[in-house]
Amino acid sequence: MRSRPSPLSRALEPLAAGLWVLFVLVSLLVGAIWTFGFGDAQLGQWVLNRDLFLTLQWLLQHLDFLWITLAAANAYLCLAAREGLATARRWGLMILLAVSLVAWMSIRTGFPLGRIHYGGLLGVRLGSVPLGLPLFWFAVIVGTREGLRHFFLRWSHLQIALGTGFFAALTDAHLEPLAANLRGFWFWRSDALAHPPIFDAPLTGVFAWGVLAGLLALAMREKSVVASARPWSWQPAATVAIFHLVFLAAHLGRWMRD
Repeated sequence: MRSRPSPLSRALEPLAAGLWVLFVLVSLLVGAIWTFGFGDAQLGQWVLNRDLFLTLQWLLQHLDFLWITLAAANAYLCLAAREGLATARRWGLMILLAVSLVAWMSIRTGFPLGRIHYGGLLGVRLGSVPLGLPLFWFAVIVGTREGLRHFFLRWSHLQIALGTGFFAALTDAHLEPLAANLRGFWFWRSDALAHPPIFDAPLTGVFAWGVLAGLLALAMREKSVVASARPWSWQPAATVAIFHLVFLAAHLGRWMRD
C-alpha cells in the first residue's frame, strides 16, 4: 500500500510548486540567452535608455546564479519532504562543504581541477569559491541520485552511487566548454601568471567531479525505512534533465554561430 505524504511534505508542497514554476520560467530565459549568445553588446544595441540598460545588465549578470539557486532550492525542498529536514540539512551541508573544499584546493594547489580561477557570475563567494558552484552540484547530485533510485529499483546503494558519479562526470563534460568559453564562469592559468588564461578544461576535472559525486551519493544512505517508502518527487531529476537541455541548446547555438 502506498504511504501517505507526511505533514512536512504537505506543508512544503505549495512552496515547492511555486519554486518549480519559477525555475522552469527562468530556465527558458537562460536557455534563450545561452543559445543565442545574448550579452552586454546585444543589450546595448537594443536598449538605448541608460538607466534601463544598467538595470537589465545587472539582471543579466545575476541570472545564472538565480537559475542555479532555484534549482538547488527545489532539490532541497523535495529532499526535505522525502527524507526530513534533519537529513536534508546534513546531506546539503556535506555536499556544499565537499564541493567547496575541492574547489578551494584547486585554487590553491591546482589539484584536482587544475589551477582554476572563478569569475563573478556564480554569485557571492565563500572565501575564494563562488556559492553557485556547490549549489549547482547539490542540485545535480540530488537530482541524479533520485532519478536513478526511481528508474532502477533493483540497483543496490553502491550501484546508485556509481551511477550518480558517472552521470555527474557526463554533466561536467557537457558544461565545461560552455562554462569557460560562453559564460566565463571559470578559466585556468599556468603557474606563470604572465601567460594568457586557458579555457580548455583538463580531463582530471571531469574525473574528479565524477568521483566526488559518487562518494557523496555513497554517503547519502537513508536511515529510515519509512522515508525510503515515501512518494517519489520527479522534480529533482527533471531539474538535471533541464540543465542538459539548456547545455545542448547552447552547444547547438555556438555551432550555428561558428
